[in-house]
Amino acid sequence: MGYACYEITRNGERTQAGYEVAATCEKKGCRAAIDRGLAYLCGQTPGGDEHGCGGYFCEKHLTYTNQCDTCGAAADEANTWTHPETGEEFDLRDSFLPFGQRYDGSSLVWHYAGIMRDGSPVLEPVYSSGEKADEPHRLLVEGEWESAAVVMMRQIRQLAS
Repeated sequence: MGYACYEITRNGERTQAGYEVAATCEKKGCRAAIDRGLAYLCGQTPGGDEHGCGGYFCEKHLTYTNQCDTCGAAADEANTWTHPETGEEFDLRDSFLPFGQRYDGSSLVWHYAGIMRDGSPVLEPVYSSGEKADEPHRLLVEGEWESAAVVMMRQIRQLAS
C-alpha cells in the first residue's frame, strides 16, 4: 500500500487520506491548504489512536508532538504530576536527573516507568542510549529531580559563555 491515497475509517465514516489528498486545516476558522498525509495528522495512526484524534491540521495548529491543541492539552494534563509537598509540577514524558548531576551523554537518566507507588511516579534508570540500567527504581518523591533537557541546556550555555 502506498501513502499517496488510501481509505481510512474515522469517527465511523470512510474517508480518503494520503499526501495526494487535498484538504483544509480542520481547526475551526482556519483555511490553510494542507493534504491528508502523515505530516498533518494529529496522532500516529490515520483514523485516530491513543495519541491523537486523527484529524488533519496545518503546521500552526499542530504541536511538536503532532497533536492538535485539544489532544496536546489532554496529553499535557494526563502526563503532569504535582509533587504533594512542594507543589512542583513534573512532565512525566521528560527524562530526569538527580538535582545537581551533570549530563555527559553516557550517564544514567531516569524515565517514568508508567506505574505509581504510594501516589508517586516510579522512575526507572536507563542509559542515554535507551538501554536499561541494572539499578533499582526510585520514586519521584525521593530526592530532588531536574529535567535532563534543562540540565543539558544549562551546560551548553555555560560552554558558550
